[in-house]
Amino acid sequence: MKYLCPGCDQEVRVGSPCPRCDRKKKPAREKERHSWEQDRAADGLDLPDDDFDYDSFVRSEFGNAPHNRTGIKWYWYLAALLLLIGLIAGVFLR
Repeated sequence: MKYLCPGCDQEVRVGSPCPRCDRKKKPAREKERHSWEQDRAADGLDLPDDDFDYDSFVRSEFGNAPHNRTGIKWYWYLAALLLLIGLIAGVFLR
């Protein structure tokens, strides 16, 4: 089984490198850096480990007021109950 080499359009046996392109080895590229990776300059800075008080941070950012609860309105419970009754009735009234 053979395929056409995408680099030079020569027929090459599957599983083996192209003899023409293999001679023209390309130089190794540097690894591409992802957006979530830190810069190499930041490696090994040995920054101190400060104790982070999460509760005080939340209080300073959002205040002491309690958050609003987001609940389901009563009519969604009624809709679910009616749907369940309809499904059960559909199964038994076949």
